[in-house]
Amino acid sequence: MENHRLLRFISRYWLAVAVVAPSLAFAQMPEDETEKVDYPLSYRSTLLDYEAYKDQSVQPWKAANDTVGEIGGWRAYAKEMRQTAPTTGLDQPARDHDAHHGGKQ
Repeated sequence: MENHRLLRFISRYWLAVAVVAPSLAFAQMPEDETEKVDYPLSYRSTLLDYEAYKDQSVQPWKAANDTVGEIGGWRAYAKEMRQTAPTTGLDQPARDHDAHHGGKQ
C-alpha cells in the first residue's frame, strides 16, 4: 500500500516537472533575441460602428402586400439585386439546366 502512494507521488512530481519546465525555458529568453516591431500597432474595435436595435413601426400585412404590388412584386427586388451585383463575367448563368452538368449548351 505504501509503495502505491510513493509511486503516485513520484509520478505526479515528474508530470509537474514535464509541464512546467518548457514554460520556464521561454520565460528566460534574453531581450536581444526578441524581434522588434518597426511600425506602430493599432487596434480598431469591431463594435465601434455598432448600431443598437431600433423599434420599427409595423404596418398591417395587407398594406405591406399592396406596397410590394405597387413596386412590381418580387421581380422588382430581384432586378434591384441584379443591378447592384458585381459583374465579373463569371456570374453568367448557364443557358439550360443541363449546361452546368456538362450537357448541351
